[in-house]
Amino acid sequence: MEKLKVRLDAFSDAVIAIILTIMVLDLTPVLKDNMSDYLLLTKEIGVYIISFAFVANNWYQHATLFNEIDDMSYRIMLYDFLYLIPLSLTPLATNMMASNTTSITVVAYGILVAIVGLCFRILAKAVIHFQYTDKSQMREIYTKIYGKHNIYFALINVVLIIFGYFFPQIVLWFFLPYPLVYMVFSSSDRQQMYDAAQLTSDQREQYLQLPTGELKKFRHMVETQPTSPDTQSAGHSNAVRNPYNHWLDRPVSPEAEAPISQGHADLDDLRKLRREQWQQFVSDTKKQFDFKNNPVAASKNLANAVKKHARSEQEKHHQNHKSNRN
Repeated sequence: MEKLKVRLDAFSDAVIAIILTIMVLDLTPVLKDNMSDYLLLTKEIGVYIISFAFVANNWYQHATLFNEIDDMSYRIMLYDFLYLIPLSLTPLATNMMASNTTSITVVAYGILVAIVGLCFRILAKAVIHFQYTDKSQMREIYTKIYGKHNIYFALINVVLIIFGYFFPQIVLWFFLPYPLVYMVFSSSDRQQMYDAAQLTSDQREQYLQLPTGELKKFRHMVETQPTSPDTQSAGHSNAVRNPYNHWLDRPVSPEAEAPISQGHADLDDLRKLRREQWQQFVSDTKKQFDFKNNPVAASKNLANAVKKHARSEQEKHHQNHKSNRN
């Protein structure tokens, strides 16, 4: 099945390449020097760029998802076909929206984006279940990491569909940053998923019980601590000051974050490093919680500690603001 998985991946890439080609061919060339025709072409190119970003993001998500597995199941194959069906309708929706930008065409485009996103999440869930068959913790961690972002992006898409019915000309351009922002967040989520897989079973139990705010602190610690001596240079400090440059220069494959040992990435060293970082992170918290013997109480206590700290910071800020006014 490994060869079939490679062919399915190649087939999906070919379908996506054809989708982009069809969208380019749908652009209407200007045959006479007429300003209105040039304006129409400019608008069509703008809509094409929106759809190109959408399809390109789907290619990235699909490629990184299939990079996680070496084999596949019939469920993954069927779900992949299901995902490609609505995605292949993108040229039609793009052409309709570019030629006739009305409430109906913009809403239809938004619905298509939502359907493609839903089909991809079904495919991603099938891949995760196939990859981590005997590791229910990783499936729970997938829900914890991706769950909120998936809900947020689904709500944003619903809002765009509703507003698109009333303000189609304006909402049209809000579909451009949508896939770009999704790409940034999903790459970060994917890195978190890979890092969590390097932890021990007990550490993953702790990971599941931590609130989102604490997990962000752990992610920040991982990103700001270099994995090899080379990254301790000025380039690393610049990345800390500018997180966007850090994201742009980061390897696409999570395993490429491993320390470089004799010219190649040592995954065992990365696994050891992530486990040591987690131990350091837990020990750096002001209170120690007994996750193993009383996980429910530990989680609640930790959440209460975070809330208490946030309230104290707000009160301190309020008092400073009041004293400055006086």
